[in-house]
Amino acid sequence: MSLTEWTADTLQYDLSDEYSLRLADDQEWGLFCTIYYDMGYVGFFREEEFNSSRCSAYWIYQNESKIGGVRMEPNKMYHLFLIPPFQQGYQVVKLLKQKLMQWSDRSRRIVTFEILPGQVDWFARAGFWPAEFRCRWMQRPVDRYEIEWEDRWSVQSPEIIENGTGGLKYINEEQIARCDLESFGGSLEATRRKQKSLEDFTPDEDPNYTNEILSRASTLVYDQETGQLVANCRLCLQDNQAAVYSIGVIPSYRGRGLATRMLQRALTMLKGHYPFLRLYVMEGNEAESVYVNLGFVQGVQEIQTMYIPEEESE
Repeated sequence: MSLTEWTADTLQYDLSDEYSLRLADDQEWGLFCTIYYDMGYVGFFREEEFNSSRCSAYWIYQNESKIGGVRMEPNKMYHLFLIPPFQQGYQVVKLLKQKLMQWSDRSRRIVTFEILPGQVDWFARAGFWPAEFRCRWMQRPVDRYEIEWEDRWSVQSPEIIENGTGGLKYINEEQIARCDLESFGGSLEATRRKQKSLEDFTPDEDPNYTNEILSRASTLVYDQETGQLVANCRLCLQDNQAAVYSIGVIPSYRGRGLATRMLQRALTMLKGHYPFLRLYVMEGNEAESVYVNLGFVQGVQEIQTMYIPEEESE
């Protein structure tokens, strides 16, 4: 199959004699995505806001009828939704796959992610392989708690400074990385993210997706007897709403309520600034019971990714 050149500003791509992709305005497309995708994905309404760094948004047309939308670029596709009463999902996925394979570098995987439960069969029949990980969003309203910390714990908010290259970093990023390595090393989540070494856990991305309010509501817990950082909860922006980027407790310090209190502190400090707090949890994560006990509501389970394997070079 010959490559079809993809460019971000091409207005239309034909999928067949009947179907086409047409470049969409992000704001209008985001509203449709909220109604026809997010309600099925997370189980709640949210007004999507997008920027130019996101993957290109397209309308899917059947002749001159708008029947859905998708985000696509070479080697990736996500946020597929269909507009009722259109129901030919498998036909659409098969055509999208053909176009994606024309666009993509076949020495790398072609990946689709955040797949709705009802879409899994469409992608599987079209030749996408399911990854082994299933995840779900959870959320609850912010609230005020009276939190008591024993004298043993020193509780702080992380501090962020410029990293010298135009980005941001945590002042004590090495301590955070060591805490995360001990908290998550060898876990399902670390396996999914391919995190094995201390360097893999260095928090060099999340400081750039937060703000002053979320940083203050984030928590570092130190054991005053040893000076060790033993637990941390870092918050970030997700679609302009508050979300938990990472929460972890070193195994030898679990069972003491640290995760619960870090989340309670976040919920309390966000009151008056954000209406709710979200988090993303993988199936099999023991911490899910902590979230449920704190009143977080579960969204639908979704397959994290499906993919077409890369072609092996001869």
